[in-house]
Amino acid sequence: MKIKQTYKTAAICGSFIVIWMISGSLVEEENFKKNSSSLDTLSSVTIINSKATDQSQILKSSGFTEADKFVQVRAEISGRVISSPVKQGDFVEEGDLICQLYIAGREAYPKIVAPFSGYLESLRVDEGDFLNTGAVCASLIDPDPMLLVADIAEKDIAQIQLGSEASAKLISGRFISGEVTFIASSADKNTRTFRVEISVNNADRTIRDGVSAEIYIRGKEEPAHKISPAILSLNDQGKLGIRTVTSDNKVQFKEIKILEDTSNGMWVSGLGEEARIITLGQEYVFQGQTVNVKESPAPEA
Repeated sequence: MKIKQTYKTAAICGSFIVIWMISGSLVEEENFKKNSSSLDTLSSVTIINSKATDQSQILKSSGFTEADKFVQVRAEISGRVISSPVKQGDFVEEGDLICQLYIAGREAYPKIVAPFSGYLESLRVDEGDFLNTGAVCASLIDPDPMLLVADIAEKDIAQIQLGSEASAKLISGRFISGEVTFIASSADKNTRTFRVEISVNNADRTIRDGVSAEIYIRGKEEPAHKISPAILSLNDQGKLGIRTVTSDNKVQFKEIKILEDTSNGMWVSGLGEEARIITLGQEYVFQGQTVNVKESPAPEA
């Protein structure tokens, strides 16, 4: 009887051990599945469903003002100045007399006249002065329109077209605006930049030639979304972008380009026509992860 009881006890113990081992492996398998599942669904995020609107990149460049016309009026023949009816600062019409010469021995009286309407920026001769051929008689400037000159990088020049809107902040703090009237076809060989000219109305002559300016040119329109700068992040390659979710709630990183930074948001391109943008929880998720999604209303543009 004792032997039979021993066998019985051993059998019961063995059964418990088998059951414990089986249950342990089931628990481990269940925990593994849970852990594996948790790699896919770790976090909840809040998103907005954003639709793109057409916006333009604002290209910024340091530049300067430059008169549309500025020439040095020179003598085409040698002679002595016998008349100069104008003075520095005067406005002259095209064809007006600036100074008249006398050529001894030929009894000739050639005239030096204004090649266009403008202001005498300088008058370098007095009556009785002798001018050699090619000597400067006066400098003539036409300040209306005034040009803004910007040097645009080769990577951005395709964004600009004739007629593009532009503005500038002069060193005095004044803001002026105009439109692009010239785009160089050839880059500067040293800087690899292209000269761009913006024409600005200057009928009152308040914009002076040669003034430093911070120039802003509106580029071509492209689909853009308005976001908060707080959701910007970098991927492993150091590219700037934001995190979005796909239609099946998987996280993806989208590289973006900043078009314009305003006081109430940032316009960016690179997200297509529609995007599910993560606004909360983006710092706790990773590429390819499946997340729980809560939608919030998109802010007004």
